[in-house]
Amino acid sequence: MATSSQGLATGASSRGARGSALRWSATLLVAASWVSAAIFGAYIILFFGGMAARGTTLRWNEALPALYDARLPLAALAIGLHFITGGILLLLGPIQLIGAIRRAVPALHRWLGRAYVLSAGLAGLGGLGFIVSKGTIGGPLMDVGFGLYGALMVLAATLAYAHARAGRPERHRAWAIRLYALTVGSWLYRMEYGFWFLTAGKFGHTSHFTGWFDMVMVFFFYLPNLAVAELFIQARHSGHGSTLRLAAATALLTASVFVIVATWFFTAAYWGPGMVSGLTGAPLSQ
Repeated sequence: MATSSQGLATGASSRGARGSALRWSATLLVAASWVSAAIFGAYIILFFGGMAARGTTLRWNEALPALYDARLPLAALAIGLHFITGGILLLLGPIQLIGAIRRAVPALHRWLGRAYVLSAGLAGLGGLGFIVSKGTIGGPLMDVGFGLYGALMVLAATLAYAHARAGRPERHRAWAIRLYALTVGSWLYRMEYGFWFLTAGKFGHTSHFTGWFDMVMVFFFYLPNLAVAELFIQARHSGHGSTLRLAAATALLTASVFVIVATWFFTAAYWGPGMVSGLTGAPLSQ
């Protein structure tokens, strides 16, 4: 009997440890992502907003080649909408995922949720509008990859809102998690490029974004995010001691390490100089 009791206690302890690992790894990823997103948001506002305020919108192309074309004002308006709403998403997303805030101030969660869903829909539509009116620098494959990304954002935003309105909290939460995984895609796109350049130089990349690495990246910046989100969603509903929870915790911890390292590199090499350039008007050195 004593042996059985000890075995049950050991099993319970193991299950509790795995459950705690999942919670802590998720918290670490949200915190790391929030800090990184705040830095990226400041870069977007200061560089792209600063250049637009100075009337030097053409300098957007220093950061993203062929982004701005004065002959296509609707494309510029669409991508501007995408940038503004994308910044809102990066800052609001982590707040919406914090359970303590949801429980303590449900009204705040609902109102921020409406702003979040609206911003996600507009960001997706803005990106799609840019693709339709101008096309991407990488050509048809990038058009398809980015177009699918925008369509999935609109779909996830719509379903997250619909399930919330219908009083289906679990389905709403699942689609909100998927939506967040998508909304960090544009930020991760730059992060993943920065990490690749740091470790492999520009192998597989061309200035027109038609290299083999560029072709992989048109899907890689959001599909793996959805896979990790789905793993987390399924793990939340599994037994506390399941291997799935341990796998999810490991995936989240690995993602956290990547975000921390990539943020440091990107801030030093790109975002920091971009913020200085936006504030002072100095040339942006790449």
